[in-house]
Amino acid sequence: MKLVRRSGWGAPATSAAAYMASARGVKVHYLGSPYASRGHQLCDDYVRKIRAEHLANPTENYSDIAYNMLVCEHGTVYEGRGAHKRTGANGNAALNRQDYAVCALLGSSGLTEPTDAMLNGIRDAIEYLRREGDAGNWIGGHRDGYATACPGNPLYAWVQRGAPRPSPGKPPAPPVPPKENDMAIAKLTEQNQLDVELPDGVWTGLAFAGDSPAVIHAGPRVLVGPTYVQLTFASDTAPDATVTGRFYLTNPDGVSGESGYGDIGPLRASGGVQFLHNINVPAGKHLRFKVRIGTSDGTPVLLTHRTVTGDYAT
Repeated sequence: MKLVRRSGWGAPATSAAAYMASARGVKVHYLGSPYASRGHQLCDDYVRKIRAEHLANPTENYSDIAYNMLVCEHGTVYEGRGAHKRTGANGNAALNRQDYAVCALLGSSGLTEPTDAMLNGIRDAIEYLRREGDAGNWIGGHRDGYATACPGNPLYAWVQRGAPRPSPGKPPAPPVPPKENDMAIAKLTEQNQLDVELPDGVWTGLAFAGDSPAVIHAGPRVLVGPTYVQLTFASDTAPDATVTGRFYLTNPDGVSGESGYGDIGPLRASGGVQFLHNINVPAGKHLRFKVRIGTSDGTPVLLTHRTVTGDYAT
């Protein structure tokens, strides 16, 4: 079993989730959103992304990443909440108390078929939760007892067969080489201390280095892993204030040809938020970012810091 403990991927060593003495068994999940195959060195980035999104979710009010364990296409098992911790992923409180949750880094599009390494990793995670977390022998999918397509038809078909390990006689699929091996990699890092008032209910393009609104990437550009925008707001920001982000493309003039990738949020503004983009930028287009604040009384919110990071091919 290739296990990465919480501290190994950047989470606190112990989850704040509620204790659970035992479970009926384990439910298998998938991401339920587009996900692309990637080099193994980028998988823990995605686990951190999931945790950040869960902690910023104002509806679910998660105390931690929702899953007990996560498994990447390369077969590595990442400790989420871990053993003897109640999951937050199974749909409601009763289901969360009944079973553990193991999530495959598998998408609804892109990478949709589990690799043999992933299936072995899921099996490793299930056996770990039986051994260390007093999980029973039951194995099911998220959709068992809850109305959802999760964990997707290909993975659920394997679950219905009893989640067997792949045949050892089957030759392993060749690993997907990380594209960056054949590329020169450049790093984008912009850190700005700001005192910018963002008005309530208005989309505001974020600027840096005298460019308004900011150009994050100018196409054509191949992104090697996600680009992150991290925002920090003033300490006296109202606890009910929210922020919605949007990555969008424009023509080089910054005005014409605008097309968006869909809104991210609303997320709670207090404590800071992180947004992620991982789609390549086409030729003749500039990638930009804007935000919209929401407050109960219409007051503006003070943005104090902004950091943009990411790797791209040159």
